[in-house]
Amino acid sequence: MGSDIRNTPSEKEELAADGSKSGVEAEAEGHVPFPYNSDKISISSQTIPISTIVRRLGRGLIVAAEMQRGEDLWDIGKKSRLIESILLKIPLPLFYVAERTDGKLSIVDGLQRIGTIRSYVAQNSFRLKELEFLKELEGKRYNDLDDDLQIRVEETPLQFVIISPDSPPEVQRNIFKRLNTGGLPLSDQEIRHALYYGPVAGFLNELANTPEFIYATTGSVDNSRLAAHELILRFLSFAIMGVEAYSKDDDMDEFLCDTMQIINTILSGKTVANGEKFRQRMIKCADIESLRKRFLLAMERAHLLFDNCAFRMSVHSKLEQGKPRKPINKSLFEAWSIILSDLDDNVFDDLVDCKDHMDDLLETVYDNAHPNRRFYGTDSLKVRGVKGRHEMINKIILDVLERNVQ
Repeated sequence: MGSDIRNTPSEKEELAADGSKSGVEAEAEGHVPFPYNSDKISISSQTIPISTIVRRLGRGLIVAAEMQRGEDLWDIGKKSRLIESILLKIPLPLFYVAERTDGKLSIVDGLQRIGTIRSYVAQNSFRLKELEFLKELEGKRYNDLDDDLQIRVEETPLQFVIISPDSPPEVQRNIFKRLNTGGLPLSDQEIRHALYYGPVAGFLNELANTPEFIYATTGSVDNSRLAAHELILRFLSFAIMGVEAYSKDDDMDEFLCDTMQIINTILSGKTVANGEKFRQRMIKCADIESLRKRFLLAMERAHLLFDNCAFRMSVHSKLEQGKPRKPINKSLFEAWSIILSDLDDNVFDDLVDCKDHMDDLLETVYDNAHPNRRFYGTDSLKVRGVKGRHEMINKIILDVLERNVQ
């Protein structure tokens, strides 16, 4: 969803918010079980004036995930022209929201528009600039507008598509993929971020901004559409629940959604113990500090072992021969980061000592079409693909160490 998928594996790359490449390879879509029971799908539409939207935002009844598509992604000109459109009575595109069980609405698509309205109307925080038609309003904050213009803004109706909480979570996510037709489609992680927004968002953002992650990925991941968050969430999911918890084909989306809810629960101060179950998945690690340290260790080790080719279908020693460096591969990131974080210090030191052997073996594996099914295409989301890649990388490590002994 929301990925620019082209013809060959080396060309698959997700897009950033501005339409440029994100630095992360696109992943095939998993199979979505259909048909759903139509009785469980509840969608409604509602017209709400801006004055009511602002009031509900102030009371926390409308939840806008702060970091979706980057904070303050729109420049002042784009924000101003949205306000100008409202003043000109030009209808705005639909807003897509998910209704929560507590009655609050989570914005899934339309965050930048809602954020702009809140900033200008409720917070009086910017002056209009770069207007196309209402040049006489240049430089005016909301409080500077005449009363009739303020009333026009406040009475402007906005159209909302609302998905009821009665719809199963996997149905909600799929509906948003189908409904989101305007502009650049939302990525999977943007939808997860909106539907399960909470303390987990801050934790993912913290880890995405650590020097360790930036060094390991050579600062090449554009996070404007939360590509870095998804990579890190992949690591956390397998660190929290283990590879064995991935027990259903095409389960990755739900697997990652479960992790976001588990981390939200932990960071909200609620007790989650090792050995507890979440949706029939056993929780192996529920300690945030442990997860943080393990992640940072994995990033440090990946940088030491692979230089500027960590988590890519490329090997450092071959770049000098003119081979292009490929984007980061999600499956490689997940498997290598988990395995590296588990290695004994002495074993890892031995592995670093035989990096040349590692490069030779990895080049053979990465160029082999059969193993690549574990890293590309729909097979990478199946149980055999997920468990197969972890087994393969563990075997590579053993083979490299055995060669070094010989």
